[in-house]
Order: sequence, then structure tokens, then C-alpha cells
Amino acid sequence: MKLADYERWAKIFNLKQMAQTINFLTENNLLSYEDLEKKAQTVADNFNQLSVQIKTTEKHMTEIENLKTHIINYSKTRDTYTAYRKAGYSKKFYEKHTADLLLHKAAKAAFDELENKKLPYEKYHSAKKEIQNVLTAKANVDRLLGEDIWEKEKEKHKEQR
Repeated sequence: MKLADYERWAKIFNLKQMAQTINFLTENNLLSYEDLEKKAQTVADNFNQLSVQIKTTEKHMTEIENLKTHIINYSKTRDTYTAYRKAGYSKKFYEKHTADLLLHKAAKAAFDELENKKLPYEKYHSAKKEIQNVLTAKANVDRLLGEDIWEKEKEKHKEQR
């Protein structure tokens, strides 16, 4: 009895998937297999490019950990540097507060080097959703055509991550 229920559920599920695929293909004007293949390749390339960009930026973010130290040093030495400027950049003042002034200058230099770039997470999630939709539609069309390429696409997609 359970096997028959599962088979019925699977048939209904597969029919719904195919209906969603037809709707997706129609809504996105992917009515030829060549267009679908091109779209799948385009979204996969876009997704991979964004993944590389995020990984690169995240690596850069680990370097930013050093900036935490500079932020603390900058805030601790700001008053000393302001007093140094008000003292007319006095050599005597500099000699007395050399360590604080060097920390302040190092922090300022680190801030000047910092690149303010935002991570493309929103684009990444959008591209991820798009690639999932297109690849699902392509796999369903392949199954309709009698080609079981889904496993190959699945393996290829896993390798790209």
C-alpha cells in the first residue's frame, strides 16, 4: 500500500515539476533548446564569477582584521595628534609622544589604503536562484527529451562550488 501511495505522489510531483518547467520556459521566452542551453551557460558563468568575487572579497575581509587594531590605535591617539598639531608640530612634543604619534600615522595610512567595496551578496543570491531555476528547467527538458543529463549537471555544479 505504501509503495502505491509513493508512486502516486511521485507521479503527481513530477507532473507539477513539468508544469512549472513549461511555465518557466514560456515566461522567460526559452522556447528552443539552444536558447535554454545558452541561458543555462550564461547564468552558470555569472554565478561562478560572483562566487569568485565573493571569495576574493572575503579573503580581503580577513585582512581587515588588522584594521581593528588600527581603529583602536587611531581613537586612542587622536587627542595626542590633535595636541601635536596645535603645538605647531613641535619637535619637543614629538619626542615626548613619539610612540602615540607613530601609531596614529600608521592607523591613518591603513585607513587610506582601505578600499570601500561592498560584497555583491544580493546579486549572488539572485544569480543563485536564477541558476537553480534554469538548470532545473533544463534538466526537466532533458528528461522530456529522454536524455538523463541531470546527474552530469549536478556533478558539474558541485565541482564548480
